[in-house]
Amino acid sequence: MKSQQKASEFTLSEQEVQNLINSTINFEHRMILKCLYYAGMRVFEVAALKVEDIDLDRKLIHVRKGKGGKHGTIPFIDATFYADMSHYIGKRTSGNVFSIRKRWMQEIVRNAGERAKITHPNPFAKHINPHLMRHSIARHLKSHNYPAEFLKNFLRHESINTTYDQYGTMGINEMQEIAARKRGDTSLLPKLAQNNPPVVQDMDDLKNPRRIN
Repeated sequence: MKSQQKASEFTLSEQEVQNLINSTINFEHRMILKCLYYAGMRVFEVAALKVEDIDLDRKLIHVRKGKGGKHGTIPFIDATFYADMSHYIGKRTSGNVFSIRKRWMQEIVRNAGERAKITHPNPFAKHINPHLMRHSIARHLKSHNYPAEFLKNFLRHESINTTYDQYGTMGINEMQEIAARKRGDTSLLPKLAQNNPPVVQDMDDLKNPRRIN
């Protein structure tokens, strides 16, 4: 049976993302997970990333081979991710950032999920996959009051209509929190509050951005 809900409505919580990353001992593997999440990159974009695409001075990542062959530039949004990338690149000035191909990157994400004992929030999906990280950071930034224009540029959507279509509706985690409050399920609320950022009702609420600390 096929789900009528969009894949973008299913995300990991911020704590689950951290558990996923922390379950990975290999530093290169951990950096791949961080690129998928903190940069919202697609797996083929991570595989194609070059050292010269990382502008450490300006704290920017240039995605030169994005979807449809389009280019895009995104900022580092996490200080630890930036510091780890600086350390990982070291003195290198050219070449691929990562030595691992796209296919094995998918296995890295799947294995990390198994180690962290995290299942895909979509019951119709068998395993954690790389694109789930992209959907998760988009939902997390939305819930932290980043504006729609930021999300559109960060995700490198061709049109802001795509951003609204994918993330203008509530995610499953947000629905779960609202339902728990409606039921008066006080036993579940502390867990939801720990795992999920504050609920944002609509993309129109994102006009006043608040930075993630």
